[in-house]
Amino acid sequence: MTSQLARIGRPVGAAFLAAVAISVAVSAGSPVSTLIRGSTTAAVLAAAVLIVWLPGQPRTRNPVTVPVACAISLYATFRYEGPADNTSGLWILVESVALLVTVTPAVRGSAPAVAALLGLLLLVTVALLPLRIALTLDPPAGPRETIGLCVVWGLAAVAAVGASCYLRSLDSRRKLAVTEERRAQRLHVARDLHDFAAHDVTGVMVLAQAAQMLAKESPEKALALLPQIESAGIQALKSMDRTIRILSELEEDRRPGRGGDEPAADDPEEDAAARPHSLDELPDLMNRFERTGMIPARLELSPGAVDGLPEQVDAVGYRVVMEALTNVRRHAPASPGVTVTAERVSDGGALRVLIHNEPVPAGARADAAAAVDREGGGTGIRELRRRVAGLGGELTARACANGGWQVAVLLPLDGVPAGHARGTLTRSGDQSSPG
Repeated sequence: MTSQLARIGRPVGAAFLAAVAISVAVSAGSPVSTLIRGSTTAAVLAAAVLIVWLPGQPRTRNPVTVPVACAISLYATFRYEGPADNTSGLWILVESVALLVTVTPAVRGSAPAVAALLGLLLLVTVALLPLRIALTLDPPAGPRETIGLCVVWGLAAVAAVGASCYLRSLDSRRKLAVTEERRAQRLHVARDLHDFAAHDVTGVMVLAQAAQMLAKESPEKALALLPQIESAGIQALKSMDRTIRILSELEEDRRPGRGGDEPAADDPEEDAAARPHSLDELPDLMNRFERTGMIPARLELSPGAVDGLPEQVDAVGYRVVMEALTNVRRHAPASPGVTVTAERVSDGGALRVLIHNEPVPAGARADAAAAVDREGGGTGIRELRRRVAGLGGELTARACANGGWQVAVLLPLDGVPAGHARGTLTRSGDQSSPG
């Protein structure tokens, strides 16, 4: 809103200054006092400096331009001795309007203390302008008429200061909203880093621990894990690169000349990085999970389960699966297998996704799981519960009777805005990811 007002205000100010310049040229030969002519010219030049010539430098222009214009005007007010005719009155009226025009940039664009002082100075200067007429009339105007004229001019100045303060408050709200939006974006990017990079980094840690265990017993098997470690590391770097790219785009939007509505250049690779992940990418996720780890993974999709999902449901469902697989790596790296199931329930009105890992055999090593745990652990499931609840769904994580662990999410499809249509996934039934 403030930018629209600025776009409207500058042409209006320029038109006003052009009209003043024409009127000055027409009346250049009229018998007007040099004091009146000089103070009016100074006020018009001040308005031109603040609105037209230097609109983007409020911190340096206001403390100099406004006091100079006000000082010249006050000097003319107290030194003017007449005549009080129509021509002088017209010049004084033009000067009043020019000073009122300077109120908005002076109050709106300065630091708080400077804005208060400049606003008060302009108010006093404008309110005293009628004294040039009232005190030089023949006979002079009475006290009541003089005070009345000063009050009218003062009320006009008060209105201008009030409007400028309102615009200043809009600017502050806009800056606060932008700051909050940027903070929310950064938090979202931080969660992305946790969801994606942590998944792959955990795979690197599990594989490295497995290689350490196998190095003593079978060095050949340990060496065979190195390509998997490399693959997991490359995938983690890609996730971090994606995060850095998004942060760079946020910083780029803050630079002058870059608007939020300005379209970005078409780049298929960047578009793919910025696009939310979806459940039709589950086969790739399962393949990568098994390829960069040691846990067999199986994907079970009922026909049409992930076709045509709303974008928000698609993205949150993918996040839940990825977080659950990450936790399996961290807490149950010796699990014999993990199964991901997706199906439509409630006559197709909801999507249910189950992630179940089989219990760790009694004789399996337990020290690997402890080694993956880290201080601080992350807040993935808690944050996902909040997101799922925001869509009207439910997320549960519980131990199974056989000693395994299951994460289940139920996401309603009705009432959730549908995003762009996702591609149809042809895989269905029991399927195992290749190693």
